Amino acid sequence: MRLPNSPVRKVHECRKCGDVSLKFWNPALDQVYTKEEWETVKMEGKEALKRILKPLEDTPIFFLE
Repeated sequence: MRLPNSPVRKVHECRKCGDVSLKFWNPALDQVYTKEEWETVKMEGKEALKRILKPLEDTPIFFLE
């Protein structure tokens, strides 16, 4: 699952149903995700970020745990 190629302007989670509404800078791309779909998007994003930062983990300038 991929997000559109546009910066996210606003994220809102419905307290009743749990759906997550995303508003993008390009309003034509606005979407609503189920709670399960949003969890998948977040997990995939975290994994991608870990892959991007992996080369920095072995250098002394990387101080995050």
